[in-house]
Amino acid sequence: MTRWYTHVMLLLICGLTAGAPPGPAAPVAAGKFYLVGLGPAGPEHATLKALETIRQADLILCHPELAEPFRTYLQGKKILDPWKDLWLKPQERRLPVEKRRGLWAAKKNQRDEFVKQMQGLLSQGKNIALLTGGDPTIYSRAFWLLEGFPDSQVEVIPGLGAMGAALAALKRAGTGAGARFLLQTAPSSFFGREDHDELARKLAKYSATLVFYMGLKDIGALTNTLKKYHPADLPAAVVYYAGDARKEKVVQGTLDTIAAQVASEPEKWRGLIIVGQCLQGPAFDIPE
Repeated sequence: MTRWYTHVMLLLICGLTAGAPPGPAAPVAAGKFYLVGLGPAGPEHATLKALETIRQADLILCHPELAEPFRTYLQGKKILDPWKDLWLKPQERRLPVEKRRGLWAAKKNQRDEFVKQMQGLLSQGKNIALLTGGDPTIYSRAFWLLEGFPDSQVEVIPGLGAMGAALAALKRAGTGAGARFLLQTAPSSFFGREDHDELARKLAKYSATLVFYMGLKDIGALTNTLKKYHPADLPAAVVYYAGDARKEKVVQGTLDTIAAQVASEPEKWRGLIIVGQCLQGPAFDIPE
């Protein structure tokens, strides 16, 4: 663990435990570790429970970029970015697999030490809130951090996810047009596997809505694979910055056109790809 990280943790722990009366301490109720979903784009999409959890927390864990739109709610709070040392840096994620495995093993040890320090604060009755954007239960690295905590110490505060915000921007229901299921996936789960072509073929047997997170860099390969088994004119859309009134942008097309339509867009990460007949409707099917 780096000297910087150890120094910050000591300051936080000392600060959070300062002011305790001398002499034998009275028993205190254990604190709680909260994973708080804040929605896709600032306080306007956060739930009242999420904001109240922030208010009651003794320590806030979050990335600085996420903290910025919530600065009004974080005034006077002790804040730590746990990812600065616990997560791989962008250049490290591009290293060969074997080197990355070694780095992840070291990060896991750092994480376990971090969890012990957090549990020490919990035992003193302190409440800790780990903030994350969107729906904290979908592709959230926060759950890697939670592996070190027993369920009894954790409470998850749900938040509006990117998919809900994207479908709202499209003014469509993901379950419309006779969709038998709604699938959420990402390149690491779809194109990151050798059987991705076979998976695409099997999925095409059913009417479904397909939602792809973190797939903009692979949108050409994605649509080419899907076109092998779906009609080229199957509706497709990309929603950038879903839920952010300042940046949200919707691009609609088909499997045959959507990759070319978004090729010139500078954003290659914060966009959700949605494919399915639901984009044209009908929005609701009356059960027979």
